[in-house]
Amino acid sequence: MAMRLALLFFLAVTALAQKKFWAFQPLEPQSGSIDEILKPTGPPVGHAAWMRRVSFSLIGLPPTDLTETARAAYVDKLLSSPQYGERWARHWLDLMRYAETNGHEFDNDKSDAWRYRDYVIRALNADLPYDQFVREHIAGDLLAKPRLSADGAYLESPIATTSWWFGEILNSATDSAKSRADAVDNQIDVFSKAFLGMTVACARCHDHKFDPIPTADYYAMAGVMHSTNVREAIVDSPGRQSAIAALRGAPAQAKAVKLALRANEELFTPFDAWRAEGQALNVSNGVASSAPLEGVGSLTSPKFKMPRFYVHVLSKGTPYKKPRVGEGDLRLTLVADDYKSTSWFPSGVPGFTWKTARMTLSHGRECYFELVDRSRSGYLGVAAIVISDHPAPPGILENAALPKPGSVPDLPPSTFAMISQDEHPANVKVHVRGSHQTLGAEVPRGFLKVLGGSAKVPAGASGRLEMAAWLTGDAQPLLARVMVNRVWRHHFGKGLVGSTDNFGLLGDRPSNRALLDTLTQRFIASGWSLKSLHREILLSETYARTVPVKRLEAEAIRDSMLLLSGRFEAKLYGPSVMPHISAYQNGRGKPPSGPVDGDGRRSIYIQVRRNFLTPMFLAFDHPLPISAIGNRGASVVPSQALLLLNNEFILGQAKLWAQRTMREGLGPEDLIGALYRAAFAREPKVTEQTAALDYLRQHGDNEESRADLCHVLFNTAEFSYVQ
Repeated sequence: MAMRLALLFFLAVTALAQKKFWAFQPLEPQSGSIDEILKPTGPPVGHAAWMRRVSFSLIGLPPTDLTETARAAYVDKLLSSPQYGERWARHWLDLMRYAETNGHEFDNDKSDAWRYRDYVIRALNADLPYDQFVREHIAGDLLAKPRLSADGAYLESPIATTSWWFGEILNSATDSAKSRADAVDNQIDVFSKAFLGMTVACARCHDHKFDPIPTADYYAMAGVMHSTNVREAIVDSPGRQSAIAALRGAPAQAKAVKLALRANEELFTPFDAWRAEGQALNVSNGVASSAPLEGVGSLTSPKFKMPRFYVHVLSKGTPYKKPRVGEGDLRLTLVADDYKSTSWFPSGVPGFTWKTARMTLSHGRECYFELVDRSRSGYLGVAAIVISDHPAPPGILENAALPKPGSVPDLPPSTFAMISQDEHPANVKVHVRGSHQTLGAEVPRGFLKVLGGSAKVPAGASGRLEMAAWLTGDAQPLLARVMVNRVWRHHFGKGLVGSTDNFGLLGDRPSNRALLDTLTQRFIASGWSLKSLHREILLSETYARTVPVKRLEAEAIRDSMLLLSGRFEAKLYGPSVMPHISAYQNGRGKPPSGPVDGDGRRSIYIQVRRNFLTPMFLAFDHPLPISAIGNRGASVVPSQALLLLNNEFILGQAKLWAQRTMREGLGPEDLIGALYRAAFAREPKVTEQTAALDYLRQHGDNEESRADLCHVLFNTAEFSYVQ
């Protein structure tokens, strides 16, 4: 009995201590600047070195003009560059485990994933207040006043919710409930680390061992995500929708089908009960069709468990075959456990005809259908979906028919995106020891109690809207602290809290809490402006006098090579470029290879394929897109040197850089200085100048010799590091 009382007393004291942990307390700021708090010492770095450091910090590229410029003006110039958003979007994508394919066996594409990447770039360039950025990520599809794109054509806010769905997807999960529970666990893990610096996923099987997060809080948040689904949606603005509707006019009526249904088969849910996106797919007399040709849109069915082994689809449309990459523009797709498992494409034969698929892998799984028309020059019609135990389709008593497609003026383009939606909101039960097969008490949907998460979620709502309000309200101090620490980490190489993704008991304590809280308070007071935070840090003497040596990320190294060679393509946004796939990269789901140089696009625009990540990125510690990664590794391994010496992209950029110097008419003396200023933002040392000139004298001042010199500079440590 005494031991039991002692244990209970110990647990009570531990729980109290956990709740009083510094990360869960209000801000305690001080007055004074960064320099007044830290009192930096030591000489400042030279202006050119400072410019190189700031340039890589803000835009991920070396400076192209070393003219003496006032520091404030130079920082503002970089912050106003569109390349700022590209640079800092890549940091954010690390936290969202951004990938454009599902991984697992076949590595199928995630439709429209690139639109989320572009959303982040635009938001950062516009200096969208961080609290609004967070709200849009959690519940952008539910906001009363969603944000419009700059041209007013589409809604920005819903696109942010794509971030929930970047996890890996199994193509044939053997247990639907476990697969869904694992997906939700990944969502909670990413959400809690990225926004709160907390390891909430540790409470899946038991109360968190070190932080005040009980299992009940985990399943309160899990209920929110189990009440949320993803859909292939059109995010056109109300104005764009009205313009399209005015041009299309009233749809023509189709003729209904009459079937001779048998025992053990049923007609699937009528199309007018499906969720409609866009205005292409009209439902009349039980038939869904996308005539006339120019419109685009989709219909999404309610979720159901596949009850039988065959699905018969009665359809017609423009002939279409599934492309090698992507899902296709004209299709009916069955999504099983979030995996697009089976698609039916129109064959182009006259009249409505049957197509059948066996549900070997989808039987008993959580499913829904998507009817999609993304084509501006084709159409698709579906008259019936029959779920059956019979391998042959039912008889047709009277076939359906579509009116002849009419012509309409060119319609304005629509914008597709994979976004979140509330679906069948409900609480979940505790999974005892993390097992979905052993259920405990039901937990109301909610949030972390230690951060004031006591708001009740209304019936009929997932709770994401309430989660967004809680995160930017009661949880505000921790939310802001975590982001301020991330910004500091990217500028100095290490955060004020070294464990950027873990502010809990097992994480690092802040090296200077007063500074962290002071910067956090100013960040909030500035209207959550990230650009204001950058200015305060980069214009401090602390930044100018501290000399952290940082290895550049793979993307910054590659992008710098493109810039110096003249191959750099500054185009913003758009679908990703397929990665270059060498003959030695093999595996299921291998896509066609993209160009060696990625068409000159920045690295952020190279498609992130889970099973075929770019080897150069992997060599330089690009994170695997599995969970939130706020601290990339910075290894020094032989494979990096071998890649810099032998990689065909790097050899090609060295050659292009040499050709550029030949076109510019640089003589040997001027050449060496120009190369060093471009690569290192400094003049060459006497020994470097002498060695380079000796090489040119021995081997001749020609394109090949110059390419060798450029290649040597690519291979130096100074090229891959900044201080």
